[in-house]
Amino acid sequence: IQVVSTQKNAVALDLDVANNRVFWCDRFHRKIYSAFIHEASDPSQQVPLVDSALQSPVGLALDWLQHNLYWTDSGDKSISVASVDGTKRRVLISTELSEPRAIALDPHHGFMYWSDWGTQAKIEKAGMNGVDRQVLVSDNIVWPNGITLDVANRRLYWVDSKLHLIASVDLNGAHRRTHLSSAERLGQPYALAVFEDRIYWTDREREAVFTANRLTGQDIHTLAEHLNDPHDIVVFHQLRQPQGPDSCNLGSMANGGCEYLCLKAPQITEHSPKYTCACPDGQDLGPDMRGYVAQSSDEAVLLSEPLHLLPSTTPSNPTHTLNPSDPHTHNLSLSPPLPPALSVPRMPVVLLSVPVISRHGLVLPLPIVATVVFGLLCAGVYLVWRNWRRNSTKSMNFDNPVYRKTTGEGEEDEIHIGRTDAMGHHTHHHTYPSGVGVGVVGAGGGTCPQFIALPLGGSMPDPGTHWYTEQPMLSTAK
Repeated sequence: IQVVSTQKNAVALDLDVANNRVFWCDRFHRKIYSAFIHEASDPSQQVPLVDSALQSPVGLALDWLQHNLYWTDSGDKSISVASVDGTKRRVLISTELSEPRAIALDPHHGFMYWSDWGTQAKIEKAGMNGVDRQVLVSDNIVWPNGITLDVANRRLYWVDSKLHLIASVDLNGAHRRTHLSSAERLGQPYALAVFEDRIYWTDREREAVFTANRLTGQDIHTLAEHLNDPHDIVVFHQLRQPQGPDSCNLGSMANGGCEYLCLKAPQITEHSPKYTCACPDGQDLGPDMRGYVAQSSDEAVLLSEPLHLLPSTTPSNPTHTLNPSDPHTHNLSLSPPLPPALSVPRMPVVLLSVPVISRHGLVLPLPIVATVVFGLLCAGVYLVWRNWRRNSTKSMNFDNPVYRKTTGEGEEDEIHIGRTDAMGHHTHHHTYPSGVGVGVVGAGGGTCPQFIALPLGGSMPDPGTHWYTEQPMLSTAK
């Protein structure tokens, strides 16, 4: 039975079983369409959902719980998401993708899976909000054209057109198993589906659809043949899309309170958030993480070359105007605009942030606020410590003793440092403050005198230490 006719190059499709709808990508028209299955043969009932900024959409998957549509684009090498009506969309992943192809979703646990048959072929996994990305399969894989999930048994299946095999791993990338490997049986397998104990796949070389036992790889049958370049294949059954809660509409707030997109978050632990809000491309979430702030060209300038600042003629208080015509879109206009010399290349290296005025009020970049608060805190701690150190430190000042060097043959140069009780006996001696001397306890238990002679260089040092029982003084003659 032909469901959808008059298609140029339909390469990917998925189903909404509960609502009896079909979604598909047309690479020739560069659009994503939708229609009710019983009306899909009528071209007037085929509704284009995404009809702009598509280059080569090749993979498609429906989140039947949160009602979002995901697709891969091998032209701009990205993975994107849109609401099921196509009014809201966002690019989730656009880095380290070479030739993204098939995509599959696990809406109950919040993960998406996709294949990449580029120079470094691999199968990857990430949260349905684009976070927690990781590689599942990267060894012994060349052309992983099609993937599918066996949700009941928690496994991921793929076909490799170059190696002529069908294999699977668990949803963490472990316990790999090859179900069928045969260049005769698998000419150029392109897409596959799994339901209960059967595997179904399309073969572009043989222009047919085949099935086999998924446990043994045996019992191979031809379901349809003489097809014109068959691409994708899906199974239409209620068990294929088990029902569950819509995480974005569990509470009293519709769409999770998100102003734009509400995306299922990966359920890594029991404390993981159920969903996250997402904003349009080029815009940022506001402080409440539900609304978004329009990002103007003077809020963030991404540069791939050294920055050259030009003299600015922007007034000190530029006017910011929000466009209220669209309830989901807030356009921020600045008057006057930035000079044309400041452009935004594709390779981001430097990010410059300045405050913008939004419907949430003045938003300051968090790094600047944190730096200022940390600096003030450090300055306060230093001032308190310095004041405590100054108040708790006691010091005594001593006058430099007046001494004169006395030399003699066969005698060492010495400085005699002593303490006098009065100045009446020797008027030319230096007076030391009382209590400066150090008492040393000798072996006999008594206290040694408080004066010591220190030898200076110039002659052989005296191996013995000279102790004086009287107050020594600096003599002027031998």
